[in-house]
Amino acid sequence: MTEGYIKFNCNWTQKEFPFQEEIHGELEASRTKLRNLGLIGMYPDGIGFGNISVKTADSKSFIITGSATGQFEKLDQSHYALVTGYDFEKNSISCSGLTKASAESLTHAAVYESLPEVGAVVHVHCLWLWEKLLNDYPTTSAEIEYGTPEMAYAVGKIASEITEKIIVMGGHREGILAFGSNLTEATDEIINIYNRYKND
Repeated sequence: MTEGYIKFNCNWTQKEFPFQEEIHGELEASRTKLRNLGLIGMYPDGIGFGNISVKTADSKSFIITGSATGQFEKLDQSHYALVTGYDFEKNSISCSGLTKASAESLTHAAVYESLPEVGAVVHVHCLWLWEKLLNDYPTTSAEIEYGTPEMAYAVGKIASEITEKIIVMGGHREGILAFGSNLTEATDEIINIYNRYKND
């Protein structure tokens, strides 16, 4: 899949964007629950993983945890980015904030575009859960690599066809997406499935 790979492009406007304290509180509450389970965090090599997003009143925009923020226990508003546009074919997003949005923003955008009723998306990493869910839950092809337009298209297609609210990223080892009408629902989706399988 590296052949013909289009490099991710982030059109970043580095400026503060204000958002409601209530939304920030909801994001932090969900992120804390996920981080406490190790579903969001940082690998020993310093690479962060996992992020969450919530759609804004403007249905084309969403607020997402910024790139390389997994290491932090708590985030303030400066650690979030506002994604204001995206182009799957060009593998690009437009965002503003004091922190750049991550390449994972495109998979979030794919879910929002496919299912307008979705209000929040969480992307977590958990190897043992990924291995249990792989191909038992809706799963993208192992041939499709993370960070490619193909992954965004595949996630969007699966989201539009399933009744479950979980997508396993077959070509993105450890990667699992969950979504819901709001942050609580999206977070509960992944926590419930985590708890269901952890003692198997």
